[in-house]
Amino acid sequence: MIKKKDNISLNEVFNELGAINNCGLNTQEYTINKSYGKGSMFGHTFDGLQIQYFKGIFNDNFKFNNITNINVLELSFLIQGEKVIQSMQKNMDIVQEEQECIIYFSDNLNHVAKYYKNKDVKELRIKIFDDFVKKHQLKNLFPILNQYSRYLDKKHIYFSSNFCFRTQDILTDIITNSQKGILKRLFLESKVLELISLQIQHKKKKNTNESLMKKLHRVKNIISSSLNEQYSVKELSKKVLLNDTVLKKEFKRVFNSTISEFGLTERMNKASDLLLHTTKPIYEISDLVGYKNPTHFSAAFKKHTKLTPKQFRNAN
Repeated sequence: MIKKKDNISLNEVFNELGAINNCGLNTQEYTINKSYGKGSMFGHTFDGLQIQYFKGIFNDNFKFNNITNINVLELSFLIQGEKVIQSMQKNMDIVQEEQECIIYFSDNLNHVAKYYKNKDVKELRIKIFDDFVKKHQLKNLFPILNQYSRYLDKKHIYFSSNFCFRTQDILTDIITNSQKGILKRLFLESKVLELISLQIQHKKKKNTNESLMKKLHRVKNIISSSLNEQYSVKELSKKVLLNDTVLKKEFKRVFNSTISEFGLTERMNKASDLLLHTTKPIYEISDLVGYKNPTHFSAAFKKHTKLTPKQFRNAN
């Protein structure tokens, strides 16, 4: 399980070593605070483009909030390690694995990036803002992106693709390039445009099978996003094309909870929120969390919280 770290800031985890501005190219270098792990990060910013490369290892599980209040196209290339991205607009986990690129587009996107302790991470992130989009007329790409994207909701989309050999070469070029000033800007700009083109072309050509980890998180998302339904393990297995015995065993290993325990906890948490923050009658709340019989819901709620729904509402 991820250990929750609330309100952690990048300034707390990373110490800035220095910053240089050369011909409009702002370059920053950072190192990880020793109390949080070890590693380094550098970043380049210019003309509506931000590129950051991180290499390191954390000594604890971390959640970093990523709140964007403006339009942004973001590319994350995970060269090594494992990362989970959770949308705050919709209760959904997106698993990003080694050698995989994820592209997001949104206006006002709020998500959490989760990194695991004692796992080496190498990641290159690119944020593209309106100035760069307008300069290169990238809005013409959005209809193409839409064809291959999943929707978090009506405004927020993402898609993923595995690295091709050329992608890996470009990432290595970006990380190791030693040019400066205007030559560096021109180099980085051309490489970012090539990366975008490659990811879309690769997505068109090849649809890779979901990994086991992705299937497990998809089951978790199905349960969390449809609490009014109580799916059996067999039904969930069919939805993700996974053997039900494997699903039960691996779900327990990854999330430290059985499928039924996880579903129950999610339902009781949702019911608690509805009891506290709405005036909905108990029979309606019962239906919303998957219990067609309010008596059965009340019994399950009391077993979970030691209080009946009515007692819980009155006590709070």
